[in-house]
Amino acid sequence: MRRPLILAVAAFALVAAALAQTTQPLFVIERTKNANKLYYQAVVGADGALDPKEPVRANWIMWAKDPSGKTTEGMNFIERTKVYGFNIKPDGAGRFRMTLKPFKDRLIRVYLKDGAARAEMLIDGRPSYFDKMYIFAPGDSKPDSIKLFGTDVETGEPSYEKVVPKKD
Repeated sequence: MRRPLILAVAAFALVAAALAQTTQPLFVIERTKNANKLYYQAVVGADGALDPKEPVRANWIMWAKDPSGKTTEGMNFIERTKVYGFNIKPDGAGRFRMTLKPFKDRLIRVYLKDGAARAEMLIDGRPSYFDKMYIFAPGDSKPDSIKLFGTDVETGEPSYEKVVPKKD
C-alpha cells in the first residue's frame, strides 16, 4: 500500500518541478529562406539555476504559416543533427559550453547573470552577448554568408561579424 503512495508523491514532485521551469530568450536564427525563426531559450528551474538536464531548448516560430506567431514546431531530425542543432556540456558553477552543429568552432557560453540568461561568444574577436544569427542562402543550399549580431560585453556597444563559409 505504501509503494503506490510513494510513486504518486514522486510523480507529483516531477510534474511540479516541470511546471516550475521557465524559459528565457538566448538568441534567434533568421534566414533568407522564409519568415520562420528559430528561437533558442535557456531553461531555468524553480531553484533559479539553469536546468542541468536541459539548459537550452530551441523551437521554430512559424511566422510564414501563421503571422500571429502562435504556431511553433520543434526541429526535425536533419535540422537537429546537421543544420541547427547544438551540443551543450556543463562548464562548472551553473555555466554551460554550447556549440551549434554547423558552427562547431565558435564556442557559446550559456549562463545566468543577475538572473538573466546570457549566450556569450566572440563576435569580431570581442566577447559579446550573442543575440542573432542571420543566414543568407540561396534556396536550400549552403549559406553564402552568416551575420552575427550581439552586444559587446565590456562596452555595451552593438557587435557584428560577417562570416563567409569556405566553399567545398
